[in-house]
Amino acid sequence: MLLGLTGSLMVWQASLDAALNPAWFRAPASACAASATPVASTLSLLAEHAPRARAQTVVAPREPGATFQVWEDRDAASGWRTEHFIDPDCGRYLGARERGALRLDAAHAVPLLYELHSRLLGGETGHVIAGIAALLFAGLTLTGLWLSWPRATGPRLKAWAQALRVRWQGPPARRWYELHRAAGLWLLPVALVLSVTGAALVFPNPTRDGVAAVLPLQRLVKLSTLRAPEATPRASDTPGPDAWIAAAQREFPAARWSRLTLSAKGAVEVRLLQPGELRAATGYTRVRLDRQGRVLERYDPLAAPAGNQVVDSLFPLHSGEALGLTARLIWTGFGLLPATLLGTGAWLWWRRRQRACA
Repeated sequence: MLLGLTGSLMVWQASLDAALNPAWFRAPASACAASATPVASTLSLLAEHAPRARAQTVVAPREPGATFQVWEDRDAASGWRTEHFIDPDCGRYLGARERGALRLDAAHAVPLLYELHSRLLGGETGHVIAGIAALLFAGLTLTGLWLSWPRATGPRLKAWAQALRVRWQGPPARRWYELHRAAGLWLLPVALVLSVTGAALVFPNPTRDGVAAVLPLQRLVKLSTLRAPEATPRASDTPGPDAWIAAAQREFPAARWSRLTLSAKGAVEVRLLQPGELRAATGYTRVRLDRQGRVLERYDPLAAPAGNQVVDSLFPLHSGEALGLTARLIWTGFGLLPATLLGTGAWLWWRRRQRACA
């Protein structure tokens, strides 16, 4: 029930975060002149205002003129991730927040909701528990289908019509039973999609191994293990982060960059979004480069093998972004289903127990 209710809000997380924190996610009314090297300026301002910060990922603004985000790696002890907000055009450091911290304010509301949904505020242990809960819900969905399958003799269409409707007049027990059955049957496809994709996102390695067993799959090596094939030139020859992004965009001219990930051992990764990708927010297109801007590896999700198409569809299906506004509205409504099934199922169970005891 908790995963369903939080998930119905997470479908709109970007819009909610922007509404609660407009100074971070909306372009200011009076914008400054655009920086020629916005990413380098962002990292420079971070070093100036938060000298202990260790940038892992630079996130492009959600809209032109808005702030850049810089994520640090998750803290090993708390599981929190520090997120900085920087306006390189005006040379301003706007603040930071701890993703995962239990703070009930506008800045932390959406990250707290995300951590509650994906990790139950319990770090990696909570993440695994959420994945197991998703698998259990998939099992409950399938057993519910089996128990609700019409077994009455007569026309099959009429039997299904009765199973899919709720008669609001009549005894309460019948009404709650029919609501329990009809709600589960109507939203069964959504329940299976969300529970299976949610579990797959929690357990990515077994999921990839399972997909690779039946479909061709291109695997990317870990960013930290990438090495340049030639001797690395002097550090003074390093072109800088904005040049890395420009080099990546030359590989995919129609794409726009969404994230720059820095590796402690040299290689960097630029994530881009191409037109037509299911991951409509950030894309799955990737270009890995060394610090001199030489391409080490590239990944094009639009031309990837069938196994990658399956794996790449998991998050967009889970979040609803792959199917547009209609799916997001349905996904929002689905968030109420576990609570409905739990409430009606518990009431019916309690009533049956009372009758048995009598």
